[in-house]
Amino acid sequence: MTIPYDIRPARKSDAAEIALLISIAVHGDMWEEEKDEQAGEVSGPIEVGRLDLLSEDGTFSWSDAFMAEANGEVAGMILGYRKPDARQPAPPNLWAPLVPLQELEAESAGLWYVAMLGVHKNWRSQGAGSALLEHADQQARRTNARGLALVVDDGNGGARKLYEGRGFVVRDSRPIVPFPDSKQDGSNWLLMVKE
Repeated sequence: MTIPYDIRPARKSDAAEIALLISIAVHGDMWEEEKDEQAGEVSGPIEVGRLDLLSEDGTFSWSDAFMAEANGEVAGMILGYRKPDARQPAPPNLWAPLVPLQELEAESAGLWYVAMLGVHKNWRSQGAGSALLEHADQQARRTNARGLALVVDDGNGGARKLYEGRGFVVRDSRPIVPFPDSKQDGSNWLLMVKE
């Protein structure tokens, strides 16, 4: 039985859910806790991520995400965008864990780039990831992209199987610089492309 997923553009109010799914996608917290010395408050990684997603100059934007819903709950999300046709260099002074990811993303000129794909555990192996990738295919066609690109940890066998089953092939790789508290199994980031 195929579960019908409703894929919709993210809303600003989805920022915390997107931050959580990004943490799931990277197998750890992409954002570190922050302490406001003046207020004496600590913001956890998901709150820091939520604020980053809401910021005009954050790492990612909530407005680039699409949510997959089923049975009244969010099953997963995909965050992506059309890369310019001309290759863009990686920004300077990046946080070390992001450098290899940005280098690989820079090779995705003219493609619709899947920056993040996260699915909640109870929705995995139930078609949510495939539904989100089908939506990415539609976005690529809508934006006249030459295809799709994404980066995956070489130790994430389940994700690689999903991507390879949908026609993605490995084009390049970079050694992983781990995120804090990351539980990644692999040693390299793989750029996978579907043209």
